Amino acid sequence: MGVTFREITKDNFKECINLKVRDDQRFVASNLYSIAQSKIMPEYLPLAIYNDEAMVGFIMYKLDLEKQELYLCRFMIDMQYQGKGYGKESLDLLKSIAGKATGINKIELSTKPDNHHGIKVYEQAGFKDTGILDEGEEVFVLKLYKTG
Repeated sequence: MGVTFREITKDNFKECINLKVRDDQRFVASNLYSIAQSKIMPEYLPLAIYNDEAMVGFIMYKLDLEKQELYLCRFMIDMQYQGKGYGKESLDLLKSIAGKATGINKIELSTKPDNHHGIKVYEQAGFKDTGILDEGEEVFVLKLYKTG
């Protein structure tokens, strides 16, 4: 089955907020904060990342039709599941979602410049550093090439 994104419900909420990254990877807001933010900013879609039936991470994004982009605002893989390809698979799934969305031609994200591991994952997925700093974070973009 592989990696899927699923809604966060009362049944998986506690598991989701207990996902953790390593101490040297604390570049992203907590999942609890992100879920709370999505309740007052409903354009953000928080989702649990599953590999088969195991929750392995968290992702939150929004579709911005005005900017023609999918903005990836949160992304993490739990420390016990890192290094197994789930980050790459999750980004591939996100690319597929963005590619099927009408009017979306890029994925954008930003991250702290010292998030070396995250930047490596993003670059391997095809994201390019724009050279732009936004509130102290480097902005990366992946252009989507749609066929049809």
